Amino acid sequence: KIPESTVQPTVEENEITIADGLLLKGTRLVIPSRLQRQILNQKNEGHQGISKCRERAKISVWWPGLSAQIKGMVENCTTCSKYRQQHPEPLMPTPLPQRPWQLIATDLFILEKVTYLLVVDYYSRYVEVVALPKSISSSKIIQALKTIFARHGIPDEVRSDNGPQYHSDEFAQFAKQWGFKHSTSSPRYPQANGEVERAVKTVKNILKKEQDPRKTLLAYRSTPLASGYSPAELIMGRKIKSAIPITLPHLTPRLPNQKLFVEKEEVYRSKQKKNFDNRHKAQPLKPLPPGATVYITDMDCTGTVIRPSKKPRSYLVDTPTTVVRRNRVQLQNIPKNIDKEQDEQETIPSLNINSRPNRIKTLSLKARENLGIE
Repeated sequence: KIPESTVQPTVEENEITIADGLLLKGTRLVIPSRLQRQILNQKNEGHQGISKCRERAKISVWWPGLSAQIKGMVENCTTCSKYRQQHPEPLMPTPLPQRPWQLIATDLFILEKVTYLLVVDYYSRYVEVVALPKSISSSKIIQALKTIFARHGIPDEVRSDNGPQYHSDEFAQFAKQWGFKHSTSSPRYPQANGEVERAVKTVKNILKKEQDPRKTLLAYRSTPLASGYSPAELIMGRKIKSAIPITLPHLTPRLPNQKLFVEKEEVYRSKQKKNFDNRHKAQPLKPLPPGATVYITDMDCTGTVIRPSKKPRSYLVDTPTTVVRRNRVQLQNIPKNIDKEQDEQETIPSLNINSRPNRIKTLSLKARENLGIE
């Protein structure tokens, strides 16, 4: 409590006052420095974030710098750090390959209890879809890919997720024998293989609407993209005939204008990135230094950053059981506990603000300055 001798008898709205020996700002208790840590910990119960914590504090307590201290406490709270939602990072489009079938991606998806293998070309967005038998193994996928490669040729690079069928020694041997580079996205983060994820979504959507999947694929492959060329034109150098009537001159083989296609494709990709970044308010996540303690969201455990991976936005992380590679968005940085001191638990005074204070006086300017109050 504050000694009565330090006050003057004038009262102004929203001023620092004393009521029954309690220091107030309006109806909020002014908390002394020795109790502030205890109050902060109480306000963060429930771990609802900075805004909610500030709203709770505004109801009953105040001291200089309270808002900034709440922000620092929540940002350095281990529990809050673990479950804080990561904001999306800016879209990172894959550079356009120089030619068709140079870079492809492959993935598996299930539709109506049937597993399909999908392959998409990064240059033309031409897709191949193959229904697989019930028992999905590396050998089954390899046989399907060999059939597709026999039709279009061997690509320079094949991208996939980290599924067991792609992460096997058998698939690694296949890549070596056939002479292509195999790249995998961050484990348990399929969004890193964005092109094939979008292709899967598109193909699944159109397959649901048509009983005959072959007619669906024919329609997709013959439909012009934003560049004005269809996937079939870009990969085959000609329009393909569908059920829609077409004149013979349109079916004459003619290579697309490479320069015009690249220009239009770059404009399309730039617009796509801008729209994504604006829609999701994307911001780059802070880099993680070696030795940083992180919470691995998909594994529900903590680990220590070893170093950045060669893959974009990925890190090698040491866990209690093994070393894993994870995308930055899967890693929540756990800041070191800056203040480990446990404040002495004291009884915090309370005031019934519904009752009229017996005596209210305003602190003198000198007393306010001595207390560090603005």
